[in-house]
Amino acid sequence: MSLPQFLNPTKPFSPNDRRIVFLLGIVAFVAGYGGAQMAHTLPYARLSLGLTEGNMSIVFAIVRAVSLLGVAFSIIADRKGRKEPLIVAFGLLSLGSLLTAFVPSTAVYVASQSIVRVAVIAIAALGMVLLAEELSPAIRAYGMGLYGLAGSLGVGTGLLLLPIAERADNGWRILFALTGLGLLAIPMLLRFLPESRAYRPGRPISFIGALKMGLGRHFWPLAGVSFFVSAFSAPAFDFVLERLINDLAWEASAARFLLIAASGLGAIGLLVGGRMADSTGRRPTAAISLGIGLVGGLGFYLLDSGWFLAASIFLATLGATMLTPSLGALRAELFPTRVRATSAAWVTNAAILGSISGFLIGGVLIDRIGLPLTVAALGSGLVISILLILKLPETKGMDLVRSSRSGSSTTTTES
Repeated sequence: MSLPQFLNPTKPFSPNDRRIVFLLGIVAFVAGYGGAQMAHTLPYARLSLGLTEGNMSIVFAIVRAVSLLGVAFSIIADRKGRKEPLIVAFGLLSLGSLLTAFVPSTAVYVASQSIVRVAVIAIAALGMVLLAEELSPAIRAYGMGLYGLAGSLGVGTGLLLLPIAERADNGWRILFALTGLGLLAIPMLLRFLPESRAYRPGRPISFIGALKMGLGRHFWPLAGVSFFVSAFSAPAFDFVLERLINDLAWEASAARFLLIAASGLGAIGLLVGGRMADSTGRRPTAAISLGIGLVGGLGFYLLDSGWFLAASIFLATLGATMLTPSLGALRAELFPTRVRATSAAWVTNAAILGSISGFLIGGVLIDRIGLPLTVAALGSGLVISILLILKLPETKGMDLVRSSRSGSSTTTTES
């Protein structure tokens, strides 16, 4: 089977599938663009604000810590519905980015980017939940891959516009301001974005109560995977341009081209991972993805040759993007409707705690042993993640809408 044939979804998209992917694709694009600007503009904002690499690692950790508050959006979503909290978070993303464009100090920079990060985390959790509950089961992971691809296009657009930051000392602020254009999409989302078909108002269940009902056997392995993956990937991805431009003395244009080309090719993992998760299963896809991402991430920080760096970026991106649809599907399918958004948010918070840990370790070690050895040490967590993934049940083909209508507290397999 050729790659184009393999990338075709197992079943055609229904009109509802196309609508939800299109609308949430817009949300993902803006969130991908706005959420990546802190990392993209790091070499310029860091110098403009007078911070060291270690200082900037601490700033990243603080922003991640505040973003733990994003769980509030998911708690509301399990009680009031998915649509409204998602749109509010989308508005905050745009407003926070506009504020960043006019920050006069490091403190305001941290505060405004904290707002952005809270919104990005809320969108990440609620977008995946709404997709999982609206998409047909046979193409759920593939649709999540398309959603992730829209986010990657947003990230790539930010890289393409990065020359704006090079033209003046404060040019990086313009890139944050452009995220404010997302406000123009809110009227369309309010009118056309549907509420989840699976969501049913009812007596709320606390997250702690859900764990006591037996969901902990699924939650803790997923939380562990998210923690260790983020502890490695957050510093590894956010310091890519820093390593190329300031550590390896690459020209900004060459670094940008390498990152756009290699990561752009690697983004095909969103479709490969989605198709593989729908056909082969969530668990094997996730385990393979983690292995590929580990090889690529370590290669980028331990090798200096341009060709090896390009291959490493490709593999790291391929692994990370392949993981997105399979892990997103597992995160939605392993939990019942009444706590699905909250559970997904707490798994996301485990990822945030992982990124905080990674950046705090970076704040301690980077200025002492260097960025490459620090990232290599954090990579050991991905081996643990592979073992945790294998502890989870396979969930391919679960019908979330039918199980919600039947009133069951657990999902059922599509017949």
